[in-house]
Amino acid sequence: MINEDRLEEFAAKYLKKDKVIAVGSDSLGEKLLKKIALKNHELELNIHVVPTSTSIAALCSQMHLQIANINDREVDIAFELADQADKNFNFVKRNSHSLVRDKMICQSAEELIVLCDEKNFVERVHGTIPFEISSFGWKRTLMQLQKLGKASIRIAKNDYFKTETGHLLVDVDFDSIFSLEDLEFQTRTIAGVLETGLFIGYADRIVLCGEKKIEVKSVIQQK
Repeated sequence: MINEDRLEEFAAKYLKKDKVIAVGSDSLGEKLLKKIALKNHELELNIHVVPTSTSIAALCSQMHLQIANINDREVDIAFELADQADKNFNFVKRNSHSLVRDKMICQSAEELIVLCDEKNFVERVHGTIPFEISSFGWKRTLMQLQKLGKASIRIAKNDYFKTETGHLLVDVDFDSIFSLEDLEFQTRTIAGVLETGLFIGYADRIVLCGEKKIEVKSVIQQK
C-alpha cells in the first residue's frame, strides 16, 4: 500500500510552475491532490487542475486550486494511480470514479506519470480488469463479458456502483491474457462497453513506491 509520505515525495518531485495537471479519480488520487495543493501554495506554482470527478472538483475548491477545462486547456502532466503495472508501461486501474474520464486524461496528457506500489509491478498485467458499461441493457453486456471470464457487476452500499458519467462497472477475472491489445480490441467491440481499465502504453514514467525508496522507470530510458 502506498503511504502518504511517498505521495508527498512524489508531488514535490514532479510539480512545475504554471502547469495544467490532472489527477486520477480515486481515493488515493484525492490524497495526492491534497499534497499537490500544499506544494502549490508553499512554492507559488500557479497550478491549474482538470478535475476527473466531482470529489476532485470539490477538493480543488476547498484547497483553493484553480480549475481548468479540458476543452480549453491542454493537460501538461497527468498523475495516475495504478493497481498493477508492468515492464511494458501498461497498467490496470481498478478503483475509479470514471474510466471514461481517466482514459481521456491519459490519452490527452503531454506527460503521464503513474504511481504504483513496487509489489504490484509485474512482468505483464493480469487478473481482474474493470469495464465501464452503459446502464442501458447492462445485463446483455454483462453476459457478453462473461464469455471471456468470471464477470460481476460492481456493488457499492447495497446498490449498483454508478460512475461519475452515470454508467456501471463490471469486474472481469481473467485466468490468463494472451494479448492485452487483442483483449482491449475484443472487449471494445461488445455493444455497451464504453471503456476498459486497461491502459496500454500510455505511461511515460512509472514511479514504483517501496517501503524505503522510490524507483522511477522511464520510457525514454527503455528505448
